[in-house]
Amino acid sequence: MAVPDSLTAWREFVARRNIEPEHLTTDQLAAMTADEKDLYDESRFAWLGADIVIETKDLATIDRQVRIIRARLAAQRSTAGRTLALTGRAGVGKSTIAMLMGKRHEKAVRDKLDSSTPAESIAPVVYLVVPPASTPKMLMRAIARWIGMQVPRGWDAATILDRTVAVLHELKTSMVIVDEVHNLRTNRAAGADAASTLKALTERLDAAIIYCGIDLLNSDLLAGEMGRQIRARTKVYDIRTYSYGGAADRELWAELVAGMEALLPLAEHVPGTLDTPEMSDYLWNRTGGSIGSLRNLLGDAAIEAIFDSTEKITRPGLDAVILDQEAVRGQAAYSTTPQKAPTKSAKASKSEVG
Repeated sequence: MAVPDSLTAWREFVARRNIEPEHLTTDQLAAMTADEKDLYDESRFAWLGADIVIETKDLATIDRQVRIIRARLAAQRSTAGRTLALTGRAGVGKSTIAMLMGKRHEKAVRDKLDSSTPAESIAPVVYLVVPPASTPKMLMRAIARWIGMQVPRGWDAATILDRTVAVLHELKTSMVIVDEVHNLRTNRAAGADAASTLKALTERLDAAIIYCGIDLLNSDLLAGEMGRQIRARTKVYDIRTYSYGGAADRELWAELVAGMEALLPLAEHVPGTLDTPEMSDYLWNRTGGSIGSLRNLLGDAAIEAIFDSTEKITRPGLDAVILDQEAVRGQAAYSTTPQKAPTKSAKASKSEVG
């Protein structure tokens, strides 16, 4: 599913359920008709391409911080609330986790709705992707467009802001996710004004605010006077790639690999094949410890195994996968051979996103 670029698309995302296909045996596959096999393979491709979040320490910590911020919304206050910013390099799962937080929040709100409240009358979550080189008007038009609000040509940013705030109050919006927030360059006049407008929006809403962006700790967003004001009310959580230096680090990586391996719906794949010191080393070196790159590597290898009917992950199959460039850069950065990983690891659980 594409990034939810409208309220309608967001509602479809929240309602979407990823269905894990049954893990069939080779005999069961052989007994299928061609049409049945095609349908089963389509369900497997959909599963392997879905944004399934493994329950990690990062996810648990972020979920707790979001719940704390949401709890603070119960207070009667006249000052801006706290904001959570998720940062890190590309591919570590910032947007995926933020969208999962939004999905959980929306479900929690809707579960408490009175049966007489029309589902379409509220929008607990707004998800905004900041346009590059945003001006205040561009930013506010993007939010207005997302919620389906018509913006007359003559309205300026302040007018759009006023009307947007009014509509968001009507929709009972209580969480705003601002993705690609590193696109706000506060060291430039237009960017600083756009950041100021975003700050004004969040101050006028009783909503939990989640920012997502690349390398925010060193970004223009948190620099200068405007950056100082944003920093004063923002908790920053840095999502990092997995380390591999000590025994505890290697154990966490092994757990992640084992958790992802358990999700592979391949008839011939033997559980535990990837849970060895050699394969753990290999997978970490190939991905630089990136959870997104690991998911893509295993997913692509699994799809290839379905295409060629081998139905299992092999080292040659993994070698043949072309990685994303962020993973290639990570591989180059961590080119030294790591220490051996532990031979046993716990299986990680999964959490549905889209």
